[in-house]
Amino acid sequence: MAFVFYDVETSGLNKRFDQILQFAAVRTGVDLVETERFETRCRLMPQVVPSPKALHLTRAALADVTDTSRPTHYGMVCTIARVLSSWSPSVFLGFNSISFDEEFLRQAFYQCLHPIFLTNTNRNARADVLNLVRAAGTLHPSVIRPGVGADGADVYRLGPLAAANGIAPGKTHDAAHDVDATLGLCRLVRSGAPELWSAFLRFSSKTSVVDFVRDEDAFAYFDFYGSPRVMHFLTRVGISPRDGNVHYCLDLTVDLDALRKLDESDLTERMKIEPRPIRRLKVNGSPLLYPLWDIEQPLFGETSEADLMRSASSVRADPDFMEKLTRAAAAAERIYLPSEHIELQIYGAGFFSDADRELCRQFHLRGWEDRVRLVQQFDDQRLRRLGRRLIYFEAPHLIDATERRAMDEDIAARRRGDGRHSSPQWTTVPSALLELESIGAEISQEFRGSFAAIT
Repeated sequence: MAFVFYDVETSGLNKRFDQILQFAAVRTGVDLVETERFETRCRLMPQVVPSPKALHLTRAALADVTDTSRPTHYGMVCTIARVLSSWSPSVFLGFNSISFDEEFLRQAFYQCLHPIFLTNTNRNARADVLNLVRAAGTLHPSVIRPGVGADGADVYRLGPLAAANGIAPGKTHDAAHDVDATLGLCRLVRSGAPELWSAFLRFSSKTSVVDFVRDEDAFAYFDFYGSPRVMHFLTRVGISPRDGNVHYCLDLTVDLDALRKLDESDLTERMKIEPRPIRRLKVNGSPLLYPLWDIEQPLFGETSEADLMRSASSVRADPDFMEKLTRAAAAAERIYLPSEHIELQIYGAGFFSDADRELCRQFHLRGWEDRVRLVQQFDDQRLRRLGRRLIYFEAPHLIDATERRAMDEDIAARRRGDGRHSSPQWTTVPSALLELESIGAEISQEFRGSFAAIT
């Protein structure tokens, strides 16, 4: 089994409208010994205005990320896709990767017409090292010590964690360094808590997660909701009718009798109030789960394994109650309307057909003149729009002058946040200038002229 540790640095925190600027990855064997290493950077896409805070955090100057000697975003993403495909099958690991790095990577693949789900298809699997260190810090504090925040409180951020556990310091918020820090933490857990490392790898498989939550009456789940507590005790009660990958799990520490007394309407409203009684567990999101019988009694706090098992048994023996909880959880789900923005259409509009996937493959093999014709053959309108935009970015001379002018004007309006883009969900030049006000006069002066110049 091979592992791929990866990290991204980005133009901001918006997973749909910002972009990757730096990508780094290390491939190891099952023993976590490095076998290959890869790193790349790119320049900004024309429509992206970076967050000044993000640039300051990663020590990047605006001149760096607009340097035309850097690869384009499309060129970088094609290289990433080629390298990661050559390293497959592997288990893909990162720190807070499931909710952040991987979403940026998927969005990059989507916008560049590459397979979106590279890290968890074709015998690949994925897992999040943040979940691993949360569990290790709780179950095996002698193996992983939490980091120390500025206020002295325990934190699970990568930089403080690495420092607290004797991992060589370096430039935080640099993708290559963060990969090395993540790998170092995994080596500590693998050697000091091998049974936890095995559980971590087990649940990188969706099938293993589904089997476990179906068969275990009660289990521990590691996440930061309800902080500072990171270990939560759940039992599964149902599956979302809208998404089969979302399993509804009841928190066994809530007042079950009070829930049973609520009618359907009140129970639905209760689902929206913290502490929420039902948690959405994504079985394809590599959650880290643990059997209760393998947890030391003091870690249960004010409850006990026996109490939790009795509560779970009473719930699972009552199918009417489980169905009622499932209906209420589904009714409380937020429904998102389709968006006009192509970036927000990555999910929810169906998978691409086999024919369109083959056209995507051909797109990357052909010259730009041929790609103009290929784009017209896509059945999925998302691919047509994305393909046309790539041609505009990479070979604008192949776009009709009238259409090119319209695209120029649209991007300019998007960066300004006006016209039909007057309620933007992304960073604009005006919002970037406002953001500068909050990060110090010296830094503001450094960036202000550069940002004003890209209006």
